[in-house]
Amino acid sequence: MTADRQHQPLETASLASLFLVCLKIGLLSFGGGLSGWLYQEFVERHKWIDADDFASSLAISQMLPGANVINLVVCMGEQLRGPAGAIAGAFGFLVGPFFAVIGLSALIDRITDAGPLQATLAGVAAAATGLLIVICWHGLRRASRHLSGLAVVAVVAVTVGLLKWPLLAVVACVAPVSIALRWKRKDRSNAG
Repeated sequence: MTADRQHQPLETASLASLFLVCLKIGLLSFGGGLSGWLYQEFVERHKWIDADDFASSLAISQMLPGANVINLVVCMGEQLRGPAGAIAGAFGFLVGPFFAVIGLSALIDRITDAGPLQATLAGVAAAATGLLIVICWHGLRRASRHLSGLAVVAVVAVTVGLLKWPLLAVVACVAPVSIALRWKRKDRSNAG
């Protein structure tokens, strides 16, 4: 950045313009790269915040739990207009995709009688199931190298799959055991 640009005053963002920019990004974006788009809109195009403040907000948003891009929108909205700015930015970012998903769901419900759509959705479900089976198979092969790893996989499969215990509770109990077993195996390999 040049010295002239560093000393230029930043523009002020109205709640409406903050909402509309976030609405545009929320409606037109899909997948990754949203922090780059937010940078382009907030720093370069509208000059609401400078690059250093954006970098600080990005770092904070990555440390917070939840979706990084929503955290970033909330951080920058709060920085620009306080709590109202955080709400306007987050609402603008989420309201468009919310209604788009509802609209697509209604559309799919109306055309479920269509044979090609049903065949496509069945194919997608089969592919997802196949990928899950391959991932489980590779995990099982790796775990089978050590009887203790296989026991951990079996405990999780039985408790979650058959007994229908909550996954988080099972993982909270099994993860420390799994880590201890791995640590013990690592100590044995380092000693031998």
